[in-house]
Formats: sequence, structure tokens, C-alpha cells
Amino acid sequence: RQRGPDRVHIRSSHTYGTIIRAYGVLQDLNRVWDTWREMRARHMTPTSIAIGCMTEALASNGDPESAHELLKEMLAESDTRPLVNSVIYCSVLKGFSHNKCFDRVWCVYKEMKAAKLTVSLAAYNTLIDACTRSGEMAQVPQLLESMASDGLEPNTVTYSTIIKGYCLDNRLDKARELLQEMKKSAIFQPDEITYNTLIHGYARFGQYEQGMALLAEMQELGVRVSNYTLSVVAKLAIRSRRPERAFELCEELSKQFGLRLNVQVYNNLVHACTANQDLQRGLKLLEQMQREGVRPDGRTFTLLLRGSLASGEVTDTAALLRAAFGLPGGHPAVGKPRNGSNARSGWNNIKLCPDVVAEVLEGLVAQRRDPHLAVQLLRDLRTVPGLRIDPRLHLRLTASTASTAAGSEPLKAW
Repeated sequence: RQRGPDRVHIRSSHTYGTIIRAYGVLQDLNRVWDTWREMRARHMTPTSIAIGCMTEALASNGDPESAHELLKEMLAESDTRPLVNSVIYCSVLKGFSHNKCFDRVWCVYKEMKAAKLTVSLAAYNTLIDACTRSGEMAQVPQLLESMASDGLEPNTVTYSTIIKGYCLDNRLDKARELLQEMKKSAIFQPDEITYNTLIHGYARFGQYEQGMALLAEMQELGVRVSNYTLSVVAKLAIRSRRPERAFELCEELSKQFGLRLNVQVYNNLVHACTANQDLQRGLKLLEQMQREGVRPDGRTFTLLLRGSLASGEVTDTAALLRAAFGLPGGHPAVGKPRNGSNARSGWNNIKLCPDVVAEVLEGLVAQRRDPHLAVQLLRDLRTVPGLRIDPRLHLRLTASTASTAAGSEPLKAW
């Protein structure tokens, strides 16, 4: 509407901030910048909220560098300098943290200190999270000391984040020690996130008994069990080579706590099937989740496609890939999307990685059952709007198909 003749005349920077935020949610950075520049061209001083919306829109859409440059510009101007605060800087810290650019995170933190900005508890928790993501746990004691000197007390989020860092750093003993310290505290009791994080840590190493002991402790203390708990418990059973136990635990806990399984839990159960070479059970799960109104996502299809290929089921594999993109000849286990879209659009936005599509097509050729199956499937996939496929893939497939048809080994230099 703002691009057409019926555009609304905006009278405040607060409204500009709201529009910027909306474009950020839509991941439309061009219009984010257009709206910001229009506001500045009209010589409107942005509010603190507008600056925050702009910073968040940039940082959350993969451009924390631009968000950081914007904040430096705001700090350089006398009328906007007082509007920049720790909450706004948090968006930049999170952006660099999610990109695993720890050096940039630390530079921004030092910059905040130099500018004498108050570093909030949320900002410190973001910094600690950046340490856990980047394997920089050695920096955590320094941050805790700075928190204390700023008169801030760690909270449950702080401790849970440190526990996550210990788990990622393969120091489960330290994570368990910190959990025990939290239990002794009268203020910071471990919550659902704390327990789930540590159970997930045990799942990574297949330490079934330790993880199950935590689950029992969690229930004894009355800590809420969620779908995320089911997801990590299922992973714990799978990594401990007890796939059937994953199904039993999810059924027991979902009934006990009145939970409706979500796509993440179903995906872990599908993984239990494919890892155990039980494709048919995985396909039945796919049907079940659709009956329950749970929408399969990219990981659902990726697990089933790889499991199907590994089982040598070329027909099922091709049909699953067709179903994922709404092509004719889709697998009967995949129903039509319930979002009102037509069948041709497939499961919209499942975000099936193009590399997975290429992997499946090349895998079909390698099976040497039907040399032309993958080539025809590739032709049909090229008609899918928005699906980007490496143009060299067709050459690789046709060359390999010709090689296979001639009775020689498929070409290796793919």
C-alpha cells in the first residue's frame, strides 16, 4: 500500500519504526532501508524504539555489520546519542553471536564499555551465550566478574546458558556441578530449559542412565515437561541405541502431561526409524503426523529421503521428492497441504536444501535401477518456482546415466 497511490502520509518516527519492524519480519531489507532513508530525508529524529527496530531488522536478517555501523552513526550525532542503549546493542551482539563471529561480539562489548553504556543483565546473558556458541568458555569468569562490579546478579538464564556451554564443551561434570549449585540456591532454581539442556548434553554422548536420572529428578521437583523435553529424551534413547524406548517415552510422557507431539518430536522419531532401517514405520509416522495436523518440514523429508535411498527404495525416494514439491506421482504417504494451497505448490516453504535434492538425484543414479528416473525427475523439478538447482547437475546426471547404461561405473567426478 505504501508503494501505491493510496499510501498513508506518515507523521511520526514511531510509525516509521513500526513499518521498519514489519519489513524486517518479512525479511525485506531493501524496503527496510528505503523506509529508514525516507524518515531521515524528512529530517525526523528517530525515537529509541525506531532505532531499535532498524537495528533488529538488520541484525536478525544476517547483516549485523550494517546494524553496528548504524549504531555508531547514532552515537556520533548529539541528538540521537542519548537514544542508544544496551537493549538496542543486544540485537547487534545476538547477530554477531548467531554468525559465530566472537571477535566482533567482543569488540562491540568493549565499545559499549568505552561509550559508558550501561550493560544490562540481558546483554551479559547474550555475551555469555556468544561464548557458549563459539567455544570461548574461558571468557565467562571475566563476564561474571564484570556483572558483579556492575551490581548485577546472575539469574536462571545465566546459569542455564553456562550449563549449555559446558555441555557443548564436553564438560558434563561441570554442568552437573552447576546444576547442583542452582538447586541449593533459594533464588535461582533450575527450570525446564536448564534440565532440557543438560539432558541434551547427555544425549550427545549416549549416556542414557544419566539422562533418565535427570528426567526423573525433573519430574520429582515438579519442573514442567514440554515437547522440547520429549525431543531431547527421544534423542537420548536413539543415541543410546534404544530406538524403541524413544517411542515408549514419547507416548508415556505425552499422555502423562497432555502434550501433542510437534514436528521436532516427530522428526526425532522418524530419525529413529531411518537409523534402524525401518522405512515403512517412518512412512507411517509421516501419515500419523499429518492426521494430527502436524506439518512435515524440510528435516522430515530429508530424513525420509536419505533413509529411503539407504534402503535402496528408488521408487519411494522419487515419489517422496515429487510429493515434497507437489509434482505428479507423489508418494501416497504425503497428503495435500492443509493451508489452502493447491497441490502443485507442494509443502510450501519446507526449505528442502538444494544440496539434498542434488544428493537424492545422484543417489538414484548410483542405485543403477532405473538410469533415466533421476533425469526425468530433474526435468520436472526445474518447473518448481523458486527451486534453485545447479545447472551442472543435469550434465552430471546424464553423463552418469549414459555410463551406467553402457555397463560401466558411474562417473565419480561429481
